[in-house]
Amino acid sequence: MPLKRPYIWLLASCLGLCVLTLAILWMGDSEEAADAPRVLISLDRSLWNRLRMNRWTYVRAAREAGLQPLLVDYDYQPAEAKRLMRDIDALILSGGGDVGAKHYGGDPLISRDVNPARDAFELSLLRIAEEKGIPVLGICRGAQLINVYYGGTLGDFRKDGPKYSVHHKIWGGHSVSLAPGAKLIDIYRSTELESVVSYHGQYVERPGRHVEIVAFAPDGTPEAIEVGEQWGFGMIGVQWHPEVWSRGDPQKRLFRALATAAQRYRSETAGE
Repeated sequence: MPLKRPYIWLLASCLGLCVLTLAILWMGDSEEAADAPRVLISLDRSLWNRLRMNRWTYVRAAREAGLQPLLVDYDYQPAEAKRLMRDIDALILSGGGDVGAKHYGGDPLISRDVNPARDAFELSLLRIAEEKGIPVLGICRGAQLINVYYGGTLGDFRKDGPKYSVHHKIWGGHSVSLAPGAKLIDIYRSTELESVVSYHGQYVERPGRHVEIVAFAPDGTPEAIEVGEQWGFGMIGVQWHPEVWSRGDPQKRLFRALATAAQRYRSETAGE
């Protein structure tokens, strides 16, 4: 059935708006310095990443913070992780499907979009980062993987309609309260984040060894974890998506803190 004229205009308007938005983002794209600290960003194979739209999320965030991003995905084998991490100064573990339930004793029947190859590869990256003291930022799934790596468990609220609707949406978001003593307070210069971009149905349930839960949503859902103090950053995992923002958003501070830690790591370990 042919589209009626109003629908054609609506579709054309939406496409035009998308093109205009991408053009604005393209013109404002930043370039990294050749000597900038290098951050490895581990990605999934979502349509967003396959079309290289991460240029305006993870890549943009890293570059604006003063980092030089290297993008990889789980096409690499765990054995190759050591080579990939050889000259890396920071690690970002991005969002995506569920961590395999076998890694934390969960229920595989409620897991979604599990990719064993990605789990194995990213757990290898984390192991090397821990051994070398490389600062790590985990985002959404990345935060959950950090907790699982240290022996923690994950919970699931996807059957809880009201809670799920609050946490699983790009537009709107929710507030986050930071716990006393959290490094995130120093990073954000606040104990409360007014609104974060949230898109998850699982969460850190029991924290693993060395893991501290340092942020909560209004409904009590854990929203961030911290591990260690290396370079003033250690490993930080957030359930929200700091790579998605408008200009001037305080979420940029998290990437700048990672860049500062990466520069310290690079300076202190040069020549090793």
